[in-house]
Amino acid sequence: MDKHQDVKNFIKEGTGIDISKKLLAFIMNPRKLEGLNNDALKEIVIEYAPIYQRFRFMLDGPNWLASFTISLRCRIANKPELEKLLGISQ
Repeated sequence: MDKHQDVKNFIKEGTGIDISKKLLAFIMNPRKLEGLNNDALKEIVIEYAPIYQRFRFMLDGPNWLASFTISLRCRIANKPELEKLLGISQ
């Protein structure tokens, strides 16, 4: 099994959510987030929010998920509407 499928299976087992190929591509390569406009970024945040809520307080876990989460949080910093969608601000 390849790494992409492993990631997809890990998220499916932990959340019951089948992620899109688009989100999977961003999880596997968080640097891609830098080139997104606000509308595309909002789509990623909306799809990732339930996954983030499930894994946000995990003390150990896959590096790729932590790396993506950190990159996404940095990318949406100072965007209160996106932070609210992700559940990190009121």
